[in-house]
Amino acid sequence: MESPDGKFYYGLYSDFSIGDPGFMVLKLDKKLNPKELKIDYSLKNGISDKDAEWMRTREIFYNYDEAGYFCDNPKLEFINNRFLVFSRGGYMFSLYDIKIEKDTFNIGSPWNEWYSQSQLTDESSNREKEKQDYGRWIQQNLHNKIKEYILTNK
Repeated sequence: MESPDGKFYYGLYSDFSIGDPGFMVLKLDKKLNPKELKIDYSLKNGISDKDAEWMRTREIFYNYDEAGYFCDNPKLEFINNRFLVFSRGGYMFSLYDIKIEKDTFNIGSPWNEWYSQSQLTDESSNREKEKQDYGRWIQQNLHNKIKEYILTNK
């Protein structure tokens, strides 16, 4: 998607091939066509050091979900031509403030953050309860805070 000032593209990329579902947003120069971007990756060797460094210098946020919850319908949207918001599963997960060029809200692994604060253990895990508790945590600690930040910083 093109930035509001027309100077950049923001590309949402996902990895569902192996392991945890991951999402990455890159800020790309307008000379690049995001649809033609090719990263050298193989299951055996992973990503090349050169490509990994190239991605790191353009990454504005990365987000993955260890449990695979709330990964449907990943999308980027601009709000008020200032805020780039990454959403998935009906929740806002990350916010990039274009005005200050900062990833204001971005937790690389929100499930791990939630799990470290929860009372769950591997032995007590109930997938449905886990998903409900995790959803409430996302709502309180990410989604609502992102909405509040947008309203406060119009």
